[in-house]
Formats: sequence, structure tokens, C-alpha cells
Amino acid sequence: MNYATPEFWVFIAFVVFLGAVGKRAFAFLTQSLDEHSRTVAHQIEEAQRLHDEALSLLNSYKKKHEEALKQAAKIVSYAESEALEFKKSSEREFEKFIASKEKALTERMAIEKEEARSKLRQQAVDEAFIIVDKLLSKELKEKKKLTEASLKEISKLVQKQTGMTLK
Repeated sequence: MNYATPEFWVFIAFVVFLGAVGKRAFAFLTQSLDEHSRTVAHQIEEAQRLHDEALSLLNSYKKKHEEALKQAAKIVSYAESEALEFKKSSEREFEKFIASKEKALTERMAIEKEEARSKLRQQAVDEAFIIVDKLLSKELKEKKKLTEASLKEISKLVQKQTGMTLK
């Protein structure tokens, strides 16, 4: 190997240049990588803190959700019991209403029945008076006829016996 050739010295200069620049470049790269490593570690710590905070919030919201479900179940249960009580109350009120209406209708029917009986009695009495009146007037006519017939007979008998006429 010949150390006097320009290529050799260019190579040596290149190696020295690389050593000088490489040392600085290596220091710069290690410093940059260390800085980047610290930044990444800080971001990981921040992400971990945010993750823990998010988990805490999630658990808190899960508890609130469970409490809300329990509260909703209580509200639904209360509403159902109130609705059932309202239904029972309404049914009792309806039964009372129906009973009062039935009683009123029964009383009204009894009154109307008594009025109808009274009208029928009155009609029967009126009809009986009419019939009696007809019978009596008929009897009077018959009595009158009988009386007239009797008077005629008497008059005939008297004429026969006396020879006189009566008027």
C-alpha cells in the first residue's frame, strides 16, 4: 500500500472529516434522540394520566348511570302503584256512580209504576162509572117501560072491571 497517493490522503481526510463531523453529528443525534425520548416519555405519562382520568370519569358515569337506572325503576314502580291506586279508586267511584244511578232508576221506575197503576185504577173507575151509568140508564129505561107497561095493564084491567078509561 502506498501512502503517498492522493487517493490515500483523500481517504484519510475523509475519515478525519467523518470522525470530526461524525462526532458532532453523533452528539447532535444522541441529544435529539434523548430530547425526543423525553418528549415521548412525557407524552406517554400525559396519556397515562389522561387514560386514568378517563377511566375514573367512566367509572363515575357508570355509577351515576346505575343510580339513574335505580331512580328510574323507583319512579316507574311508584307510577305503577299510583296508577293501580287510581284505577282502584276510579273503579270504586264508578261502582258508586252506577249504584246511585241504579237506585235512582229503580226509584223512578217504582214511581212510574205506581203512577201507571193509579192511572189504570182511575181508568177502571171511569170505565166502571160509564158502565154503571149505562146500566142504570138502561135499567131506568126498562123500569120506565115496565112501569108504562104495568100502567097500561092496570089501566086495561081497570077498564075491564069498571069500564072506564084512565089516562
